[in-house]
Amino acid sequence: MELYENLESAVRDAPGGSKRIATIGFFDGVHRGHQALLEELKEWAAAVNGDSVVVTFREHPQAVLGAHPPVPVVSLEHRLLLLEREGVDSVLVLDFDERIRALAPEEFVRSVLVDGLGVGGLLMGFDSAFGNRRLGTFEYLEEKRDELGLEIRSAAAELLGDAAISSTRVREAVANWNFSEMERLLGHPFSIMGTVVEGDGRGRQLGFPTANLALPSVSVPPPGVYFCDVLCLGDSPHGRHSWSDLSGGNRPDGFSRGVMNIGRRPTLTEGKEAAAGSIYDPDVDTVEVHLLDYEGDLYGQSLEVFVLSMHRGEKKFAGVEELTAQIESDVRARRG
Repeated sequence: MELYENLESAVRDAPGGSKRIATIGFFDGVHRGHQALLEELKEWAAAVNGDSVVVTFREHPQAVLGAHPPVPVVSLEHRLLLLEREGVDSVLVLDFDERIRALAPEEFVRSVLVDGLGVGGLLMGFDSAFGNRRLGTFEYLEEKRDELGLEIRSAAAELLGDAAISSTRVREAVANWNFSEMERLLGHPFSIMGTVVEGDGRGRQLGFPTANLALPSVSVPPPGVYFCDVLCLGDSPHGRHSWSDLSGGNRPDGFSRGVMNIGRRPTLTEGKEAAAGSIYDPDVDTVEVHLLDYEGDLYGQSLEVFVLSMHRGEKKFAGVEELTAQIESDVRARRG
């Protein structure tokens, strides 16, 4: 997948003859609705012997529009990895700034898509809208297709039950930490991606070394102990396996089962455990993952952690011996 960090770099690589087919969106979480849209995008591009291109935004548009933007389901880097796994040819990342905000939909289409990227076709999601005051709906642009000089199509909604799969539904499932619902909406277990940083080494002293994750501002499960599957992505997370690769019988290199602890480590810090129902607080909580049967140095590498289930809540133990016995029990349970 070709990644363009700005429009200028994408313009330099634009093919002649309007060979690009594009779609636009934030694609938070790249859920099953997005996946169906991207599959249709690739099929259309292949039919015209062209390239599929996703136009997305570095930050959520609501951050510029003055509203309260939702906490992202995944980081930008994680979003790009998920888009790459869907097999699109290229992604253009734009800054949603005041200039972009002020553009009328037809101005955005003309300057960014047609004149900039050489796009000959635009595929819109069933509820897509962009441009100033979100006037750029499929119906609005369809009336201007001849004026704009490109073909416009609208993808059907992907349903789960009687309702369309949407980012709103995903965020509702995240807000309730309904892991089974998230998996149905995403098509795979909810995952977080972070970089391994140096910790205090206490896990290793207890006989259970952990990878301490530095996370951007993304959705993180509440404090507790979780069963997980972990994919080591190395120092560059791109070009790596999909969930279907991980969920098969032959697991790829870099894959491990794991136990993840999110919280305040009250037994080791002599503090209080997180109250029931607490949300993750990056100022006081840590995210640590013990990879079963793993040996090696993970510092500086990216890990993608697929959260399978919550095993237990956070608890303060009487001492290190009791804590160690509980961790041993947790690991035995993870091994199943």
